[in-house]
Amino acid sequence: MVFLHSLIQSFKILKIWQKLALVALFLVVFLGTATATYLHGQYQNIVVTPTPAVDAKPTQPSPDPLRPISILLMGYGGGNHQGGKLTDTMMVAFIQPRQKTLHLISLPRDLWVKLPIVEGKDPSGWKMNAAYALGSDDLSYRSKPVQFTGEAGGGELAKFAAKQATGLEIDYFVTLNFASFRRSIDVLNGVAIRVDRTFDDYLYPIEGEENNTCGRSEEEMVVVTATLSAEKAESLFTCRYEHLHFDKGIVRMDGETALKFVRSRHSTQDGNDFGRAARQRSLLVAVREKILVVNFLPKALPFISTLATDLQTDITLSKMQEFLNFQNEISNYTIVSVPLTNENVFKFGRSSSGQFIVLPNEGEDQWSQVHEFVQAALASSNDVGASPVATASGQKAP
Repeated sequence: MVFLHSLIQSFKILKIWQKLALVALFLVVFLGTATATYLHGQYQNIVVTPTPAVDAKPTQPSPDPLRPISILLMGYGGGNHQGGKLTDTMMVAFIQPRQKTLHLISLPRDLWVKLPIVEGKDPSGWKMNAAYALGSDDLSYRSKPVQFTGEAGGGELAKFAAKQATGLEIDYFVTLNFASFRRSIDVLNGVAIRVDRTFDDYLYPIEGEENNTCGRSEEEMVVVTATLSAEKAESLFTCRYEHLHFDKGIVRMDGETALKFVRSRHSTQDGNDFGRAARQRSLLVAVREKILVVNFLPKALPFISTLATDLQTDITLSKMQEFLNFQNEISNYTIVSVPLTNENVFKFGRSSSGQFIVLPNEGEDQWSQVHEFVQAALASSNDVGASPVATASGQKAP
């Protein structure tokens, strides 16, 4: 039962990951199991081991137990449809034990990065949200460098992309299928989320209706698909979409509604990458609050068995236990939000193929200003103050 005791103690780690619902729910689930053997088996089902690069040199563990730790958190839609592993949520959690801070660095899904998907050739441009999907697909992309193949290939390529954007070495990754996240919200009997602004989205895709012809004949479909852009075609296939409306204020949401709230992309009032990132943070705060006040553990049992297909990480069991070395100081950690947006380091643009993308202010593949901004945010840790949740500028977050 020593192992079980260690996992129960690790629940205290939630205090430094308060806003990270993906990780928080992941850890809480462990506490609802019956025996240490079962817990160990469940964890082994979700851990994947990266494939070393051909010329990789053995790495020695850092002797510093208080060194910074970085974890890339990702959420993806899942399902059998095309694009199921495109990540809607990408956030780097940068933990600094000495400074007692946890920085949350939000990354826009449309950020244009260079990904090495063919061994021996120069990296090519892709939206950041494609990295996990490309690395996970060894069938269509057979010529990838070996370190981006295998069970951990998606996470490793996403870590590569996140390092490119932030300038930080990314130690670990955690991914969660949104279907599991939706069930988790329902297990909590919903959450109360603060909506910052009223907005409508008339083009939220209905799952399973992607190819609905909306009553058009085969001949009409040929004409439409050949002559209209994807954006214009959307207005002709309204049966594929539903209308979302959210009023400003505190709104109680079940899992399905909460997921729509954070994934909505076509609102004229709040539809860009940066508005969506802010909504995701609001959801994570709401989940944190709910976990602290409800008896969640007995409710975790009904869906524990699904985790092996919904959750993936390269954080080994031994590494999880190492986090306990600083558990007694966790309650004093300050959480700092670092949103990277078009108001500081990014701008909107178009790729050579006409895709809407997000670029560094200095231009494609010019990351120095972004890296400097991130480093400045991390260096300001000692000036943030005692607020449990703050922005990079030190102001208390809503």
